[in-house]
Amino acid sequence: MEIEADFSSFFGSQERSKGAELFRKDLVSISSSSDTDVRAYVKGSSSCRVVLAADEVGAAAFTSTCSCPQARKGNLCKHVWAVLLKLEENGADFLNGKEEALAPNEKPNPLNEARQAKQEEYKAQQKQKGKERNKEIRQRKKQEERGPAFTYPEPVQESLDYFSANGFPMSDLNMESLLNARKLLSRVFHPDKGGTHEEILELNSHFEVLQSYLES
Repeated sequence: MEIEADFSSFFGSQERSKGAELFRKDLVSISSSSDTDVRAYVKGSSSCRVVLAADEVGAAAFTSTCSCPQARKGNLCKHVWAVLLKLEENGADFLNGKEEALAPNEKPNPLNEARQAKQEEYKAQQKQKGKERNKEIRQRKKQEERGPAFTYPEPVQESLDYFSANGFPMSDLNMESLLNARKLLSRVFHPDKGGTHEEILELNSHFEVLQSYLES
């Protein structure tokens, strides 16, 4: 993670500049750090206590509090920036998956909440995907025991592997199952649903490969 790229938009230029100076002078001390909670002190003419907190492991947003006057007004201050730089230097787990820095009482961006919901949906699907993979492996073993199996052209097999890896193994490839798989995956990968442009392009590309094969 690069702090400058990921969080600079949440802080003013002066806060970033002054926070970087505090960091360079080695005035930041991390007293405790976990996946969901960081407690630190920033030394100076008046030492400040900084707390960063996330609701749960993997949450996209975290809130910050600081004992300085600027933070008490509800702003993200130089001390919080200095602590983020220190966490980056330490490779702290707290920063994993974080995309939004919030001042006290600030609400998370709904887009980030949607992205987090997508991640939770993936976690819930892992057991089902595992069952489907095991089923596919058993089917392949049975086919091997019966003799040489029919093989698809390499591009078609790659697209079949893509759908299988995303929870839709197609031992019986047909247009109905293909359309259903694309419909359900579009709800996850489409940018309007929390996915990315690259993910929906990849989905459509593999769909078109299998569609062309079925129609040929």
